[in-house]
Amino acid sequence: MMNLFSLLATALLFTNFIFVDYASAQTPTGETATPEAIKGFNEQKVKDDPICDSSRRPVIKTVEPDEVKPGDKIVVTGDFGKSKECLHHVTIGSQEGKEMTYVDAKHVEVTVPDSARQGMTFLNVQTGGGSARVAILVQSKE
Repeated sequence: MMNLFSLLATALLFTNFIFVDYASAQTPTGETATPEAIKGFNEQKVKDDPICDSSRRPVIKTVEPDEVKPGDKIVVTGDFGKSKECLHHVTIGSQEGKEMTYVDAKHVEVTVPDSARQGMTFLNVQTGGGSARVAILVQSKE
């Protein structure tokens, strides 16, 4: 009876798999290439990388103005994570906001898209920790 390793080795042999030792792979010029993932620990890079707490939902405190027209800029105040990488997107109704700017962890600016539907709708903020929404009124552009 074949053991699991022999069975796996036989299957790989018949499917033409080639094992590559990535730690010592050769570049086209013959140099030894080490993948980024295993080059070593860089303490400064880890310190500078954004830490987006996936258990911490965003919080919207205020939206100014809360009555807007397409093309208007909205300032959303709340808690949106430690860095701009934590903020995924802002939508107004089902439309992606235009010109979204992460000002800081407490302020985001977004422009109402021209395609935003008139009437009461939700402004949604999506981060790595979830989403938050608040109702706003989109008026006609005229």
